[in-house]
Amino acid sequence: MRTLAIKRLLTTATISLVIAVAAKPAVALATGVFNGGLGQTDSVASGTLTLSSNVSGACTATAMLPGSAPAPCTLAATFSGSAPAYLGVDITVETQAGIGGTPLYNPGDAAHDLQVAITSTTPSVTYTVPATSTTCPNDAPGGSTCYELDDELISTSAFAAAPPSSSVTFSTTASLPSGATTGYRGGSAQVIERVHAAQAAYNSTGGCTAGTTCLAVTWN
Repeated sequence: MRTLAIKRLLTTATISLVIAVAAKPAVALATGVFNGGLGQTDSVASGTLTLSSNVSGACTATAMLPGSAPAPCTLAATFSGSAPAYLGVDITVETQAGIGGTPLYNPGDAAHDLQVAITSTTPSVTYTVPATSTTCPNDAPGGSTCYELDDELISTSAFAAAPPSSSVTFSTTASLPSGATTGYRGGSAQVIERVHAAQAAYNSTGGCTAGTTCLAVTWN
């Protein structure tokens, strides 16, 4: 099953893409639904940073066999704060093994594992997908191996205060290479994106590049 949903967190606009590969290599079916919504407000001394999110796009895929690439799912994050801000995104991949014994997302085996790509429009950016394992969050599925990259800069330019509001649309694609081996049978993965803001008046991007981790900004 492949499900797109909004996760309700206290501090972010979030998207969660859940992907599963059938245990039998000749039968692979993925279906998707999307639901929910999230508003986020961070109060600061001289303004308010407000993020909201909206899930749209093609979120249903069938026959996810090796060599298939279902239609991408999208997240539109809207900034409507009263003060200019930089936006960042945290990307987490939680992955589990199925009967084949190998976690579906396995960066050390790029020719065979699940391939994930995350991009955005306005601005046009390709984001770095995590490749180093880290401690899993408490709510990760049992038996997970987790990968995470935080604070990836969305734009080196601050998003202007509203009105009007500014929106960034993220597209997440997942594909299974034609060379995927039986070790990935029954595996699954969750791709989670969390969008957050930092007031521009107190920060500088400090030579950071969009689509990569920016440590120069003090993120909320």
